Amino acid sequence: MFERIKHLWREPLLHFLLIGFALFLYYNQASENVEAPPKRIHVDRGQVQQLAANFERTWSRQPRPAELDAMIENFVREEVFYREALALGLDQDDPLVKRRMRMKLEFILEDLSAQDYSDDVLNEYLQRNADSFRAEARVSFRQVYLNPDKRADLPADAVRLLTELQDGANPDSAGDPTLAPRAYPLAREGEIARDFGNEFASELSALRPGDWTGPLYSPFGAHLVKIDERIEARLPALAEIRDQVLREYQTEQRKLQKDVAYQKLREGYEVSVDPLDAADKAGGSVVSQAKTESAQ
Repeated sequence: MFERIKHLWREPLLHFLLIGFALFLYYNQASENVEAPPKRIHVDRGQVQQLAANFERTWSRQPRPAELDAMIENFVREEVFYREALALGLDQDDPLVKRRMRMKLEFILEDLSAQDYSDDVLNEYLQRNADSFRAEARVSFRQVYLNPDKRADLPADAVRLLTELQDGANPDSAGDPTLAPRAYPLAREGEIARDFGNEFASELSALRPGDWTGPLYSPFGAHLVKIDERIEARLPALAEIRDQVLREYQTEQRKLQKDVAYQKLREGYEVSVDPLDAADKAGGSVVSQAKTESAQ
């Protein structure tokens, strides 16, 4: 038995295992007593200049201070997500590296499985964003066009033709030729403004169903109009547009969740930015003196 132990003790493999175990214990103990170094992101002057140059190539002007600060923050945001994605191993077998990693991490942060999608929540969101979901007013109307280039006395012709229409004249054969339709069924105000201009659409919105009236003027000339039907603008009930409200609510929640997650992750980074000096801004460039930030 003793001989076998002596023989085993002479084995190099056993020595290797013992040394490895000792080193493991040493480094494990040492790591418990050493505080992890802070994570740092340094945005140097060259990077700030590059951001400003990219902006100028796109917009043909120098960025304002707030715009440059926003670009720097987005640069830091990308770096934070990139590093956290690396820490999670999301870079394995992915050739698009940084941008793909950021997209992957943001996708993970979009998990909304714990969110409440009850009707109460969605209805509160609908009421809070009523202008985004309000159905436009619609109006059905007919119009008879008077071309100012063909009429020496347009106002007098408009009065005469209006009287004829109110007396029952056929509107399809009255007035002058035009490319615009003579009848608009339940048209939105935006569609009317597109064809006749904002002033015409605004005046038409004040009219109610009834007899022929006018003239209303557009950039093309005068128009006699008759309102047949009007549906007022309204906020639909949640049941009518629930899918649309849900999509918008989810989009907002995803953005909020990603922003909160980013801020929490960013708190673990120490960020420094080199400001641009006078030489960097030669030629009258309006470039931000980039702020040096530190987030512990």
